Formats: sequence, C-alpha cells, structure tokens
Amino acid sequence: MLTTTTRQAAGLFPGYACKPVTDGALIGASLLDGSPFRLTPVDCDQEVLPSTGMALLGTLGNGKSTNTKVGALRDMARPGRRYAVLDAKGEDGVGEWDAVAAALHLTPVRFGEGVCLNPLDARIPPLHRVQLVAVLAELGGHRPLSPGARMALDAAMESPAARTLSGLMGAVTSLQADAIPGRFDQRQLLAFGQEVVQALSPFIRSATRGMLDGETSVSLDERLTVFDFSRIDRTSIALPALMSVVGVFLESVWLAQGGADHGIHSTLIVEEAWQILKHPATAGLLQRMMKYSRREGLSVTSVAHSAKDATSEEAKDLLRLASTRVLHQMDEGEAEQCRGLFSLPDWAVRQIPLLGRGQAIWQTGRHVNLVQTLVTDYEKQLCFTSRRRDAAQGKAPATRPAASGEWAWEMPPNVIEHAA
Repeated sequence: MLTTTTRQAAGLFPGYACKPVTDGALIGASLLDGSPFRLTPVDCDQEVLPSTGMALLGTLGNGKSTNTKVGALRDMARPGRRYAVLDAKGEDGVGEWDAVAAALHLTPVRFGEGVCLNPLDARIPPLHRVQLVAVLAELGGHRPLSPGARMALDAAMESPAARTLSGLMGAVTSLQADAIPGRFDQRQLLAFGQEVVQALSPFIRSATRGMLDGETSVSLDERLTVFDFSRIDRTSIALPALMSVVGVFLESVWLAQGGADHGIHSTLIVEEAWQILKHPATAGLLQRMMKYSRREGLSVTSVAHSAKDATSEEAKDLLRLASTRVLHQMDEGEAEQCRGLFSLPDWAVRQIPLLGRGQAIWQTGRHVNLVQTLVTDYEKQLCFTSRRRDAAQGKAPATRPAASGEWAWEMPPNVIEHAA
C-alpha cells in the first residue's frame, strides 16, 4: 500500500486538492480541471470559510481590481446585495470604479468636491468615536498620544461642543482641573490639550481641509457606494485618515441601516489597502470589522500589492483573518512570504511567479485552486483600468466575442478538445 501525507498529495495531484467552492457568483474556470469556479464568501458555510474576509495580493496590472469588479457586478445582480468601495486609484482624474458606477447610474462620493464625513457623527457609538479620533491623532502626530493627552481627549469627547473636530479642539484646551483623574494643574491640562490640538490640526487646516470637519453630507442608500479618493495625495496622511473614517462610518451607520438584520449581505472593498496596512492603528480598525463580519453579514475585501505591505503584526493578522486569499503574479521572494503567512502547498508557491494576467491562486479555507477569471466583452469596458499602461506597452485588449457555443476562455492544457 502506498501512503503519503496530505501536503505531498496536494503537490502531486493538485486537481484533487482543489475541491471546488460552488457557492456564489461565477468567477471563472479552474486551470487544473476546467471546472467552473464560483465564490461569494458570505454565501459559504462557516465550516468552509471561517471568515467572510478576502485578501487579494499581486503586482500591478495582473487583474486584482478586475477580479473585485467582476465579482461585484455579478453579485449585485442578485437581490439583497450591496457594496461599498474605497477607491484610491484611477486615470484621467476619476477613480477606477467610475465606469462601474456610471453603468449603474450612480455618482461616486468624490472627496475634494465639498464632501464631508464627520468622525464625531452622533450615529457612531461613543467608544468608536474616541478610538477613531485617537487614530487620527496618531496619524497627524506621527506617534500615539501620551497617556495624559489621551485622558484629556477622553474627557473632551464628553463635552457638548465636541460635535466636530474644531469643536473638540476647543473643548480639549478648555478643560477644568477636575476633568481628568490625578493631580494636574491648569498648566499641565493645557499642555495635554495642546498635544491633542497639534496632532489633529492637519485635518482642519491642510491634509483634509473641510472633508472631516463639519456635518456629514454623504448618503449610504444605494446598492453601490464608491468613495473616490483618486484626487487625494497617496503619499500623505490624508488617504489613510479618510479611509479610516469611512470604514468606521460604514461599520456604524451603513450596517446599522441595512445589514444582516435586514436580510442584506454587504461587501466592503478596500483598494490600495497598503495605505491602511502600513499603519498599525488603521489596520486595527479594519481588523475589528473583519472579526465580526460573519455576524454582521459583511465581507471585507482588501486589495494590496504584496505580503510585504503587511509590516506590522496588526496588518499580518488582518491578512490571516481573511479565509479567502487571491494571489496574483508576484516574484519568488513574495511567493515564499505568502507560503509563511498562508501555509500554501509547494505547487502553489512555485506557480505564483509564473501566473499570467487574470490568473491567480485562490485559497478558500483549506482548499487551493488555480483559476482564470472569465471576463465578458461588456465587463472589459468597465473593469479594465490599465488602458494607459497597456497602450504604452503596445497591448490591445481582445475584442472578438466568442462564437455561439464556444468557450469564452482558453481551455486548460490538460483538456483535449475534440472536433465536431
């Protein structure tokens, strides 16, 4: 009798290792056995996918964003589905989800066009408001608040004036001697308050002027809400700050007005998630959403360039919390890093550097598959966002539709086609 381990069996016979996950929207075809591949994490049983989170990793131009758009478009065709997208990349002055939104007759929320989202909105629970403002202070001050400043912030948050960031900044520098426990005189209290003000001032005067200081002007009633950050400097603190505020607002308001209790499955897609992953505090906020995602009928999809973006333990935990990992083409070093993070089989690690555009290793719970995303001609017009780069490289997208009765994608190499 021949015996072997499950890891060796998966490497020798990958077709048997990729038991299909058949719940959800059609994604494409397995390149291991030619079978259709379907997946929507919120539709899968907890025994198959412990969490509904999804992480997509891969170098630029290999189909990460196309995967998210195709999956969203097909899933939204079903009742009881809605999506929110944090869109941080684009061409020609608009985000890369602009065409998808236009096709659905929706207008993205474009920061920089008079849009305001209040981190002190009364609909956000008090504890989450305090945590969010502390995250903003850490981003603005480039370090966590001192213990004294954090106590001053907690006390000021209880002031009736703390309805906006500017109101909070006034309250934190006007605390009375008995506002926080301990023997602190007015000079010390003022110093604590000034530390908070200095940390939050970039969000009042420069980085996000007018975007976070005022009453909320955003509606979350549509089946697709796209937050377009493409006009925000991606190297500044403004982008992770805005993403964090949007994330908490979605958690507290969006889910409350139409989540699992209302029979609605919600999906949050975070494009350019490295902006959140590189900051422990902001990664922690997204991590909190993922921990309770199944209970809330929520799936959080993070799109990043590589596992190297996860430099903090919070960011690594965030990737591990995602039971679905979609790994597009990366170099050998990054593939090895994915092996360590996700316990990939040898054959999958070897395949990652060789993947073509639209191909990815899909790890769904304990199952691993090699999948080619199927994109229709109509979807290509909405989902392919690398037009400028493709033009520079002399690439032309295929436009010939499949003839009636033909497969819309190339068959895997181990399938023999017989002529009629």
